[in-house]
This record gives sequence, C-alpha cells and structure tokens, in this order.
Amino acid sequence: MYFFVNQYLLSSNSSVEHAEMKRVKLFRQHDTPAKIVTRDFDPVLHETITKFDLADDDVVNMFDFFADTTDYQGKKLRTEDLHLPVDYQVGTGNNYREAKDGQRLVCEVHFAAGTVGQVNHVDYYDLAGNMTLRQKYDIRGFKAVDEFFGEDGQLFYARYYRPDQQVYLERYYVKSVKNTPINSLNVLHYQGEDRFFDSLEDLFVFFLDELNRTNGEGNTFIADRPAVAITPVQNMQSAAKKFLWLPMNQVNDGQDLVRGPLNSMLTQPLGADAGKWDGVIVMTTKQAAMLRQQVGDRLPIIVINGVPVNAQPRRAESDRQAGQLIYVGRLGEDKQIGQLIDIFTRIHQAVPASKLTLYGYGTPQDVNNYKQRVKDNGLEDAVVFAGYQVHLAEAYDQAQLLVDASRIDAQPLAMGEALSHGVPVVSYDYLYGPAEMITSGVNGELIPLNDEQAFIDTVIGLLQDDDARQQLSDGAYDKLNAIGEEKTWEQWQQLSSR
Repeated sequence: MYFFVNQYLLSSNSSVEHAEMKRVKLFRQHDTPAKIVTRDFDPVLHETITKFDLADDDVVNMFDFFADTTDYQGKKLRTEDLHLPVDYQVGTGNNYREAKDGQRLVCEVHFAAGTVGQVNHVDYYDLAGNMTLRQKYDIRGFKAVDEFFGEDGQLFYARYYRPDQQVYLERYYVKSVKNTPINSLNVLHYQGEDRFFDSLEDLFVFFLDELNRTNGEGNTFIADRPAVAITPVQNMQSAAKKFLWLPMNQVNDGQDLVRGPLNSMLTQPLGADAGKWDGVIVMTTKQAAMLRQQVGDRLPIIVINGVPVNAQPRRAESDRQAGQLIYVGRLGEDKQIGQLIDIFTRIHQAVPASKLTLYGYGTPQDVNNYKQRVKDNGLEDAVVFAGYQVHLAEAYDQAQLLVDASRIDAQPLAMGEALSHGVPVVSYDYLYGPAEMITSGVNGELIPLNDEQAFIDTVIGLLQDDDARQQLSDGAYDKLNAIGEEKTWEQWQQLSSR
C-alpha cells in the first residue's frame, strides 16, 4: 500500500493536493492500492472529496481512523433533527438560525457551506452572552466533537465522538507560563488501552505507525507536504519505506537557486537524518541534478513526474475563443502576477480583442492589489479573476494560450494540464519544470526569465498568427509522452526496487 501523507484536503487546494489526487487515480487505474493520508480534523471531508471525484476508500484521515468512521455512511442532519426543546423560538436564515428562550439567546445553529440547511456546528451561550460550548457535526450526520470555552473565550477542552456518541479522544488546551497553548491528547480505549500524547504531531506519528501495522507493515509512505509530513514520517518506528516528496524548490525564494543553502525545513532530513529515508523524490531532472550537487550521495534522488496527463479530445483553434489567454495557479508575487498584468496591458494595446482570465486563489490582500492594478491599467473589461475552480476542462478548451510569468516553481501542474488540452504555453524559463515540458516552436515558447519585451512580442505574434497557434496546439497534443500517465507509472516503479 502507498500512503501519500498530507495535512488536509480542502475545498480550495494547492498543487500538492491536486498532484496527490491525480496520483491516487493513476494508482487506481493500475490496480495498486494507495490512499491520501490527512491529519487535521475535518467534519466536511467526506463531502469535499466528492467534488474531486474521490471516494472514501481513496482517503484516510487520522480522526476517522481512531473513530472507525473512514467509510461511515450517515444521513443529512438538519435543525429539526437536533430536537431542541419545543419551547425554544427557532428563527429562520440561510446561513444560520438563532434559538431563543424568551429574550435570551440559547444557541446558534450554523449550516455547512454549499449545503441547504445541513448542520455544521451549534454554538451555545451562557446568561451573559458568552459562548461556552461549540458542538461540531460531521457532514454525515452525527455530532463529532464538543468544544468547551472558558470565561476568557479560549478553548480549553474538547471531546470527540463516534456516531454512537462514544468518546474516543479527549484534547486539553492549557496555557504555559508564557501564555502559549499546550496540547494534550488522549486516545481512549484504543485496542483496550488509553494512550496519551503531548502534541498533535506525536499523535500523528502513532497514527502513521498504526496505519502501517494494520496494513501488514512494509508499506510505502510519501511525505508530500514537507512542513507537516517530514518529521512524523521520519519518526515512524514500524517497518516501512519512507520517501520525501519535494513539491517545492530546495532553496528558498530570494536565494541563489543553484548555490544557495537548503531550505531550513530540509536541512535535517537531507543532512544528518538522510539515512532514515529511502529516497527523495523530485519532479524534474534539472532539480535532481541541482539537488545532487547539494546533498551528494547521502540518499537516492528519484525523478517522478508530478502531473500525469493524457491527451484530451482535440479542439481546433477555430473553435476556441479568439484572444483568450489564461493563467492557472496561485496568485502571488513568486508567480509574478503583478508583472503578468503589466505584460498583458501592453498585449491588449496591440490586440484589443485579447482577454486574460486568472484562475486561482491568493491572499485577500494580494488579490485586492491585483484587482486594483487591473483597474489602474484600464483593463477591467479585459481581465477576469475567476477564482479557484475544480473543473477547468472547458476553460482549457476555450483558451488559445496559457501564460506563465512565474520566477520559481517545482513543476507547474497547470502547464501539463493545458498541454493535454492542446493549449500552447508561453512561459518564462524558470527553475524548475517549463524546459522539461515546453519546446519552443513545438508546443509553446520559452522566454528568458523576466524578459518582458520578449514575452509581450511572442504573445502578440501568436495571437496574430492563426497558423502558428494551430501548429503549436497540434504539438501540445502530440508531445505528451514525457509527462504522460504511462511514463509516470513507469517512474513510480523505481520505488518498488528500493
């Protein structure tokens, strides 16, 4: 069994989670058991995964594991199912409802986002109006946790429940002399014993070992999200293969990417603790070569493509939306979105029919800054912030070009997806990834990093040349072998021999 270790699966995910989801589906196609492992308590997890075409059997969550609810099937829970006292006056509302006893607010019933009246949590208040209890409900229709709050409004104790309301875990939150929270977690009656842990990370290590043992040991664990997964996977005590996946550059942004020091998060696992790992996985041969220069022969470095794709049904250029450019990914300054907007300003001046649609999320401050920049540049009718979207097939099929002005990445997921839909890519030649997917004049164009004028001229030229775009689109469909599902599956076989 392969376990891909992460922190969460959210309604809006980064490329780490999207790569995991593609990976699980690839393993499923090849009848090889694999699961995404998540750490955080999430009462809507089993609703979220359906949006990404995942099944309960594709994911195992730590809290689900101890509650024995990984594949639990329940029902929708609504306000009337809470059986509040009949003398309470229950209000109406789309997002939440108040329940009052006369003039006193007793509780507020809050609904899960994206549902019609399904209970997410209930907040209870004392006579002074202070919240003292929050009851959280699993989307599958049972009370999952009681959280108790003190007079200072701080959470101090929580009880976690199975569907039959048996308590399986307690969590205490106390403050240290420095007024910082100290967690204590107790797993109750697990295999006949109560187990005590000082932190969530300690519990996570225990969970990973138990997950390994219950599946016969000798399983393969991939630490996908470094900040959360490295230490727990490394500290597992049971017999398992352990690989560190690098979804990022090994050197911090702002440092010399070739000669700069390793990210502090990687110093220990790629240094003194390298012997605890069976290997480190990167997504491009260029990053593998750079990393070998930094870590030598301390541990094997394996290249596995992170964006397995297959060519989608062909769509002619004449059927695409004229002048449509798209960007897909996080909206942030490592992606140089501000520069991309300025570049598009000049493209739009030369090709007034051109439009740029940005798919993805960023911090509210960054997104607001980008929207203001669009307004300042007079592009409000030509630039669309489409937000995060799960399904982008239609967007790719309508686009004439995908543009990427990033300065750093490990392997751009959207680039592979765009090529599989026949969308030529114009991108800066940054570390890492574009050069291993894009061949100038074949399926897109690579631009020297931060050469804005060359970027502008290239995009304008392609928008004005239907034949050139069609040729690149054909090349995008045809040149997918290096990142295709078959090649990616072959790369995964490297792990079985280690």
